[in-house]
Amino acid sequence: MQRAQNEKKQIRNPAIIDNAKTNPPPLPLDILNDLNEAFRFYDKEETGEISEPHFRNILHNFGFHRHTKRDTDDELKRTDPEFARRNCVPFNFVKHVVAHRWARHGKTEEAKECFRLFDKRDRAVINAQEIKSVLSNYLEFPITDQDVQDFMLMCDPSGSGHVTASDFQRLYLSQ
Repeated sequence: MQRAQNEKKQIRNPAIIDNAKTNPPPLPLDILNDLNEAFRFYDKEETGEISEPHFRNILHNFGFHRHTKRDTDDELKRTDPEFARRNCVPFNFVKHVVAHRWARHGKTEEAKECFRLFDKRDRAVINAQEIKSVLSNYLEFPITDQDVQDFMLMCDPSGSGHVTASDFQRLYLSQ
């Protein structure tokens, strides 16, 4: 048992597979900032590394909350075959894993979740009134009718007065 713990402690820095196929695109600045803040929260001693349970907490908050433990473990094993033997995780590895998840699924899932804020009746279509109501609740400044019209023009190029989930997602992902 002691030997296994010593072996686990010896493997500290994940060997991220370095090729174009596994290198994800950079994270959006707001997500990167949130990730830095979450990492610093757990890295109280400023070692540049966090424990594996803290790493899993961060993953849960950055797109892995719908994954089973097995799915997460499989994804981590694909990223770093030695992951199961590690006892700490450096920031670059955390960023790498989150960026992979974001590139594959995160952007689309975030767009869907954002649309659901507006689509309270789950109809896959929203209108100007629903948009104004939600924006008024979430933004710290007053929303004008012109703001809503501008938003509708961006999301509803056909001028139908309704925004579909796919129209919203297309606009959201183009930003």
